[in-house]
Amino acid sequence: MNETVKSTGTVKETHDSQADLDQASKLGLGMILSLAGLVGVWSVACMVSALTTQGIGAVVKGFMTAITGM
Repeated sequence: MNETVKSTGTVKETHDSQADLDQASKLGLGMILSLAGLVGVWSVACMVSALTTQGIGAVVKGFMTAITGM
């Protein structure tokens, strides 16, 4: 009635799932950095557009109005 259970598949499965988790983390980080870069490029484009069409005085005035609400 003595049974011996040998389990070696669990250790290998743990390593495989850890590698999958690492790969998913790298993919997620890459996507986040890509989107952050796109947001940065868009913000620079908006600032350049505002400066060329309205001038720096109007941009600063609009920024202060947005901050203070007055």
